[in-house]
Amino acid sequence: MRISGMNLLAILVAAIAIYLVGFVIYGMLIAPESWMAMSGITKEQADAVGMTRMPYSPIMPIMTAIGLAILFKWGNVSGIGNGIKWAAVVAFASAIPAIWYGWVYGVGGSTISLIDSAHLLVGHILAGAILASWK
Repeated sequence: MRISGMNLLAILVAAIAIYLVGFVIYGMLIAPESWMAMSGITKEQADAVGMTRMPYSPIMPIMTAIGLAILFKWGNVSGIGNGIKWAAVVAFASAIPAIWYGWVYGVGGSTISLIDSAHLLVGHILAGAILASWK
């Protein structure tokens, strides 16, 4: 199914890929205690907020996949290589600087910002590959 010339199934698969990258990094590779220490929060703080925000977690990957799909349509980006290249450009031009604004003006450590940046870069690259090759 297409809306405005964009493949909705490709957008959904790209969003799932972004979400899975986060699951692997934050759910499998980094222990919760390590994540809390790097983020500068206590278990009590994590427990107080953590699960109340989880229902919103699919929103960011969906928004990212839709945004990339729109940009790729406007720029006529096709092919895995071009998808990877332009998704990385978007990540470095927008998503990663947003993470680093949080570090510059926040209180968290730089390690978690590096991990968050890697998450966004890998997620963008996978989504870009999916969206540009699955026309």
